[in-house]
Amino acid sequence: MKILVVVREKAEAGEIKKMLQRIVPISEMEQNDCDGCCCKIVGTAGDGQTGCEMVRRECPDLLIADVELPVVDGLEMLEKIRGDHRDVKVVLLAERENFSQVKRAINLGVEGYLVKPVREDELQQAVARAEEKWKKECMTEAVLSIENIFMACLNGQLSPNPQFNMMTRQRFGLTIEEPGAVFAVWLGDGFEEQKGRARSVIGQAKGFGAGRASRVFEARVWKILFVVLYQMENENQEYTYFQKEIVPKLCRQLSGTVVCIWAKAKRIADLPDVLKHMNLMKDWNLLFDRGELIRQEVIDSQRTVPLKYPVEIENQARQAVTVKDGEEIKRAYYRLYDYLRREPHSPGEMKECLIRINMALLNVYKAQWEIESEVEIQRCMQAISTAMSWREIRAAMESFLTMLNFDAFEEKEDSRLSPLVRKAVQIVRKYFDQGITLEEVAGRLFVSEEYLSSQFKKETGAGFTETIRKYRIDRIKELLIGTKLKINQIAELTGYADSKYMSRVFKEETGMLPTEFRKAAH
Repeated sequence: MKILVVVREKAEAGEIKKMLQRIVPISEMEQNDCDGCCCKIVGTAGDGQTGCEMVRRECPDLLIADVELPVVDGLEMLEKIRGDHRDVKVVLLAERENFSQVKRAINLGVEGYLVKPVREDELQQAVARAEEKWKKECMTEAVLSIENIFMACLNGQLSPNPQFNMMTRQRFGLTIEEPGAVFAVWLGDGFEEQKGRARSVIGQAKGFGAGRASRVFEARVWKILFVVLYQMENENQEYTYFQKEIVPKLCRQLSGTVVCIWAKAKRIADLPDVLKHMNLMKDWNLLFDRGELIRQEVIDSQRTVPLKYPVEIENQARQAVTVKDGEEIKRAYYRLYDYLRREPHSPGEMKECLIRINMALLNVYKAQWEIESEVEIQRCMQAISTAMSWREIRAAMESFLTMLNFDAFEEKEDSRLSPLVRKAVQIVRKYFDQGITLEEVAGRLFVSEEYLSSQFKKETGAGFTETIRKYRIDRIKELLIGTKLKINQIAELTGYADSKYMSRVFKEETGMLPTEFRKAAH
C-alpha cells in the first residue's frame, strides 16, 4: 500500500513517518499486491497544492494530510483529487475538533479524523481501517472484469447499487443498469460438436461498429452460445451487422440446426430474464428460413392465421398406408409441409397438426400390422413437439416412417431382382432424400461397397449414384410443380445441404434451373 504524507511542518512529517514504521511494515520496494502486508511511503509535501500534484503523480492508496495547509487546505485538496482518485483512502489531522470540518470530511469519505497531538494507537487504528478497505477493493478489482460482471448478473449474484455502479463506471465506463443487447445461437443436439466452430465465428464480432461485445458465453442447459453487447450507439446498426456478417458465416460453417436470436436488454442486470425470453423465442424459428436473425419485432410482424386441419391430406396419407404405398406416403407429407408453410401459423399449431396426422396413420397401420417399438413412436412424437427447426421435424418424421413396414417401398418390377439388389433398391427409394450413401446401404446389407455397386448396376442397368440422382431430380420436379415451397426448402426435402448445388445438379440434368423449370411448368 502506497502512503503519501502531506503536513505543514517537516518535523511533524518525520514523527508520522516514525510512527508508521512502528505500526506497519515499511518497504522501500513498491508493493501493491493486496496479499502483501508491506507499505511504502511514496513522498511528503508541505502544502495542499503540492499535495494535489503528488497525488496525481504517485497515485497513493492512503493519504495522511493536515486539514490546515498553506496554499490549498486539506479539505479543498481532497475535493480536488476525489474526481480522478476516488479510491484513495484518507486520514485527516486537525488542530482541534471542528463540527463543520468533521461533516465535510465525512461527506468526502475519509477513513479517519484525528485531533492533534496524534496518538500512535489512534493512527494505527485509522491506518488499519484504511488498509482493510484497500485490501478488499484490491481483491475485488483482481476478479473484476466485464465477463465476470456479466456472469454474476446471469447467476443472479449482482443487484445494482450506487457503490458498485460507481466502481464499474470508473473502471469500465459503464454500469449494469445501462441498456445492452444479446446475440445468441442455438445449436440443438449439435451443441457439443459445433460450439467450437461457432465460438470462432462469433468471436469475430468483437471490436465491430461503435459498440463492444463480451466474450462468448455458454448456456449449456439451453444449448446456446451468446455474447452481450454494450455501449452501443445504434442498436439497429449492430443488429444489421450480425444479420449480414455473422449469421451467414455461422450458417456456412455449421451443419445441422442453427437458430440465431437477437434481443434487447433494458438493463444489463436483466440478463437472466432476457435469456429466458430468448429461449422461448427460438420456437418461432419454424416461421423463418435458415439464416434469419430472429428478434421480437420480427416475430410480432408475423400475422399468424389459425391453422385449418388438412383433412384431405390426412385421408390421402391414410389410404397410402392401407395399400402400403410408401412413395405416396412421402408425397402426402410433402404436401403437408407445403400446406403448413404457405401461411404463417403458430409453431404450436403446426406441431400439433403433424403429431395428429402421425397418430392417425399409426392407428391405420396398427390395424393391419404390428409396431416394433411403441417407445420409439413416443420418442418421435416428443421430438416433434420440442423441435425448433424444420430439419428437426423432418428427422423426427423420418424416424416415424422408419417404424412402418419396410415392404411399403416395394414395387412390382422388384420381383425380377435378386434379394440383395431388391433390398438395396427399396432402401434407396425410402432414404434417397436423406442423403443415403453406397457405404451406408452396403453396411445395412452386410456386403462390401464394391460388390453391391457391381451387382446393383448389373441388375438395374444404372449405377448407384446415378439412381440416387434420378430419384432426387424426379422428386424436385414434383415439388416444383405441385407445391409452392421455396428452392432452399425443396433442397432440404431432397437431401441437398446447399440449394445452389442442387440448382447446379438440376440444370446439368434438365438444362434449366429449378426456377426456370417451375415457371415453364406453370
